Amino acid sequence: MSFDASFDQARLDQLAQQHLGNASITGRILFFGDPEENRLDLATWQLDTDQDYETLKGSDFKLQMMELLDTLLIYRAQHNQPNSGQGVVYANNEGLTIKWLPKEQVEAMRNSESELQSR
Repeated sequence: MSFDASFDQARLDQLAQQHLGNASITGRILFFGDPEENRLDLATWQLDTDQDYETLKGSDFKLQMMELLDTLLIYRAQHNQPNSGQGVVYANNEGLTIKWLPKEQVEAMRNSESELQSR
């Protein structure tokens, strides 16, 4: 089976339609896979407001997002895609989008947010 470049976005669109509907959340989810198993190891949720967290509370969105990220990590690794072990999901009024990035870049994004929160 060949790699389907639209697989990631199609699954994110389905998840957004199923759980977000008209809800408007903004922020990002930084995620990292285990390099040996190509499975989800860590995800850091950085939403813009407390209301965004409240919107997701009580829904299965977070659980299903984690399951989807695990599936996407496995899929990309099976097809030897670049940066298959980490990335960021952006949430905004237009839906969800994913970017697969080098590990150092995702770590820098996580560290810059940690520095902002400690001030």
